[in-house]
Amino acid sequence: MVPPSPRSSDICPRCEDAILAPVAATHEILVCGSTVRVPDVQVDECPKCRFQSLSASETGLFQLLFGERTDSVEEMVQTLRSTGHRGMFLREDQSQSMLAFGARDYVAGLDPALRGFYLDNESSLMLDGLSASGDTLVQVELPSRRCTVRLPKIGEGENGVVYEYEESDGAVLKLAKPRAYSRDHILVECEVTEFFDSHGVPVPRIVDFDPHGNFAIKERLDGESLATLYDRLGAPDSSRHRVVRASVQRFCEQLIEIFGQHPGVKTSISPNNIFVVLDGSDCRCLLVDTGPAPLHDYSTFDFATYWQETIPQKIARYRQVGYI
Repeated sequence: MVPPSPRSSDICPRCEDAILAPVAATHEILVCGSTVRVPDVQVDECPKCRFQSLSASETGLFQLLFGERTDSVEEMVQTLRSTGHRGMFLREDQSQSMLAFGARDYVAGLDPALRGFYLDNESSLMLDGLSASGDTLVQVELPSRRCTVRLPKIGEGENGVVYEYEESDGAVLKLAKPRAYSRDHILVECEVTEFFDSHGVPVPRIVDFDPHGNFAIKERLDGESLATLYDRLGAPDSSRHRVVRASVQRFCEQLIEIFGQHPGVKTSISPNNIFVVLDGSDCRCLLVDTGPAPLHDYSTFDFATYWQETIPQKIARYRQVGYI
């Protein structure tokens, strides 16, 4: 048996305020109409909001072991192989350079419990394969096109990792992290992008996306994330610092006003999500991720605190987990 690749720490995708930590939890599985409680399932848990991200390599196996889909060990093994759960087996095709997503009509036809397992493993294999590659260009087969991904990544957040690809200089490929929450985040992001655009907020248009949320191709925007730019702005009284600060403040206030009028589109204004375009003495801001952030409370938002305290704290956390 090949052990699964170790995954780095991740920031909680729901509250964005703490780093997920591995814990043992009891997991409930529905078997033939009865609930079976399985103890000591490893999950990643947020110490602040208690969000849990179930391990696909454990929970998915429980679903297969106890579910009605498999009646024998041989059938279970075949099902595991068909889902691409390569960590269970030594495979002759493990050396193949191309990484591929499965046919989406096949995914749509899976039992819902097995579908989540398949999608978790699909994105995990994709991200692990890219991370482990020693090449600067890696072919990735999407259901509708082939992308030659450029490594290393150009961005990462709580819900996805972003890459450039050779076939287009004007777009980027975003891959979801292996959890249902992150897939749902990308799907909502794709749904509400036009809303933000119609309200005067510069956002990347969606070129293509997976109906199950495992990837999206988005327009590439100009500029640089506030998270990587912030420490290079100079002294607070410098002209560059003052220009960027004023532009970010206007942008945040515009977004918070929209959130107040339309709570259903509330998203994160983290420094990872705001891109800054500097052109001489002019500065403008862009929103690169419109996915939902239901736990964020902007009712007492204070920009001075955000600028002086929140942004540095978030940047330190991004560096701790390797986002930047």
